[in-house]
Formats: sequence, structure tokens, C-alpha cells
Amino acid sequence: MWYTIACCVGIFNFMSKTDKTLGLLLSGKHPFIKKYAGKQVFVIQNEIIPIKEGKKALEEFKKLKQKYGEPPLVTFVPDPGVTYILLIKC
Repeated sequence: MWYTIACCVGIFNFMSKTDKTLGLLLSGKHPFIKKYAGKQVFVIQNEIIPIKEGKKALEEFKKLKQKYGEPPLVTFVPDPGVTYILLIKC
């Protein structure tokens, strides 16, 4: 999410820490892209947490939401060398 602030000096656009981290991950420019490539992760501020299986994932989600006061984003980190095709059937 972009935040725009206007003042007498000019207009400034700010991204949240979560948006910056997510952008780096999805563009393949994050320093730890190889560690998370091909995995589902939680992204909250500057943290990237691999999603565990089963009820542990829900517990981790609730823990992060309580710690940061906002829910983490759930995303899939693509492998830079692989092409993914998303098929949505309604």
C-alpha cells in the first residue's frame, strides 16, 4: 500500500515495510530469494516466515497478527527460473 503525503516541499510516496519486502520477494531481488523460492510464506513488515503445515500455520498466523497488530500477507514466492501458469476455474 502506498501512502501519499503532501506538504509545502512536495508530494512524497511511502510504502509500508511489508510492501517493500513483498515487492523484493516477488521481483526476485530479495537477498534471501533462493531460501524462499517455491514456498508459501507469511510476510509482515521486514519478516518472512515460511508457512508450516496444518494447525501450526494458523497458530503462527495468529501469533504474528497479535505481535504486529495487523495480519501478515500470505503469498507464494516464485522460483526465478520457473514459469508459473495460474488457472482459475469458476
